[in-house]
Amino acid sequence: MPERLEALLKFYEKDPADSFVIYGIALEYISRKEFDKGEEYLQILIKNDPKYVPAYMQYARLKENLNQIEDAKKLYRMGINAAKQIGDKEAVKEMEEFLDELG
Repeated sequence: MPERLEALLKFYEKDPADSFVIYGIALEYISRKEFDKGEEYLQILIKNDPKYVPAYMQYARLKENLNQIEDAKKLYRMGINAAKQIGDKEAVKEMEEFLDELG
């Protein structure tokens, strides 16, 4: 197992509620094209920390890349709602643009 992923998994064992670590694990798996594992950690993150806006964007992008467009649209909408709740106007704008591109 590559060093960065191994280190992140050790951090996760110590603190399974650390959103930043969970996000990092998801991105590592996705970068290795282990999409199922990446998706698993994004789901954990959204469940545990529903206001962690970057998770929605990455999860939606993953679904787009897997050609699961309706799932991607749903995740963008969820992310837009989460971003509005925390006042992240830039994330709202960015996800609205991605959503518009999907039609």
